[in-house]
Amino acid sequence: EYNSYVNFVKSELMNNKAFKDENLGNVLQSGIKIYTNMDKDVQKTLQNDVDNGSFYKNKDQQVGATILDSKTGGLVAISGGRDFKDVVNRNQATDPHPTGSSLKPFLAYGPAIENMKWATNHAIQDESSYQVDGSTFRNYDTKSHGTVSIYDALRQSFNIPALKAWQSVKQNAGNDAPKKFAAKLGLNYEGDIGPSEVLGGSASEFSPTQLASAFAAIANGGTYNNAHSIQKVVTRDGETIEYDHTSHKAMSDYTAYMLAEMLKGTFKPYGSAYGHGVSGVNMGAKTGTGTYGAETYSQYKLPDNAAKDVWINGFTPQYTMSVWMGFSKVKQYGENSFVGHSQQEYPQFLYENVMSKISSRDGEDFKRPSSVSGSIPSINVSG
Repeated sequence: EYNSYVNFVKSELMNNKAFKDENLGNVLQSGIKIYTNMDKDVQKTLQNDVDNGSFYKNKDQQVGATILDSKTGGLVAISGGRDFKDVVNRNQATDPHPTGSSLKPFLAYGPAIENMKWATNHAIQDESSYQVDGSTFRNYDTKSHGTVSIYDALRQSFNIPALKAWQSVKQNAGNDAPKKFAAKLGLNYEGDIGPSEVLGGSASEFSPTQLASAFAAIANGGTYNNAHSIQKVVTRDGETIEYDHTSHKAMSDYTAYMLAEMLKGTFKPYGSAYGHGVSGVNMGAKTGTGTYGAETYSQYKLPDNAAKDVWINGFTPQYTMSVWMGFSKVKQYGENSFVGHSQQEYPQFLYENVMSKISSRDGEDFKRPSSVSGSIPSINVSG
């Protein structure tokens, strides 16, 4: 049950300049003591639920999950997959995967609140189809939902309002504003971010560990901490080698708070993870569903509602947990796809199972800064 965590520790261990020219095996056998951020109980709970859960279609279905301390970015628990074996398996929690709609808070609504101080009830006209740069985009249900607030658009994960928010940010705050916002959260893009990236296009591939670090910044008032497993290493001679991690202000406190409050709505009626919250725990989340290219649908005769990747990225003031699920290979007729809503909910069941066991039900809530007024559905940046 500790294999995935050990795998992460080994890669982080060798990133320290103290060991830069050394061989991993030699370092591990040198009598060092490694002090980590793992919570044994949470690690056991996570791996046990991953191995024994009833949210799998078949043996080809893969999963990766990361749990961080929301306040520090400390790696509390990680699962690289079902029955994960170090060295043998790819660690699905540190491997990048297509993110679907997971990034809407970071490429559309977050930058809009940060740069333009949009209120949570800022209205956008939804449409059944929308053209950007010669490509046509639609909502997952192919309908228009009329005039919607960004609160409802985000929690129900409509596509067109997210694209319009992204366009507004580029027009008003500069072409690179979405890219800069994402970069501060450790989500780096090489080229320009196009419309399909906002909805999880090919350049939007990140790991559960990267997404957990980004979402933890929302839970933590806007301060980003990258995921880290090692606190310190003590050598056989008693020398302490300190391990630092990146920590910086990634967004204003009002942006973090408003995103957190909006994303609580994901668990409310019509929200994309409705029914998967944990009673007595304040939590927000963003789901993600990734589709295939048009050719793949026809080549493999896949149903229209077949998804390739499914995610939930959820956070409380205490923990942030990102879960990805996908398949090792495509098969015909959707045998290796998440077909329809109930299969696309599989990560949400794992998330709910684990979070309900590990969360302190102490009523802690996201800290409300003095920079905001009002409450959901209408929170504004004051002054």
